[in-house]
Amino acid sequence: MRIIVLDTNFLIDVIRFKIDLDELDRLFLTPFELFTLDSVIRELEEISKTRSKESKYAKVALELLKIKKIKILKVKETADKAILSLANEDTVVATNDIKLRKKLKASGIKTIYLKSKKQLDIS
Repeated sequence: MRIIVLDTNFLIDVIRFKIDLDELDRLFLTPFELFTLDSVIRELEEISKTRSKESKYAKVALELLKIKKIKILKVKETADKAILSLANEDTVVATNDIKLRKKLKASGIKTIYLKSKKQLDIS
């Protein structure tokens, strides 16, 4: 079973551009489970308390995690460091962070990202 790890910016952008997480079914023919990290939750909570445009998206992203019953992994590192250390050939990371995507690609890890602000794609 594939594991998909959802990153902070991916969750915010999914809300911002009204992308349904069920679109992930289109990308995978095999079963998968969605996870995020407790450090991602903390980042979303911090963003939700600011007066930025992203704050409302972060609040909705936190609700989405509850509604979809996405499992939360406890980690000691920051989100990016934890993702890099956890990711393996059975893991796909959902992120729009270009630097993180390049590091993951160099390690042979697939990523899901938002393409043209309209649909999810995998590379």
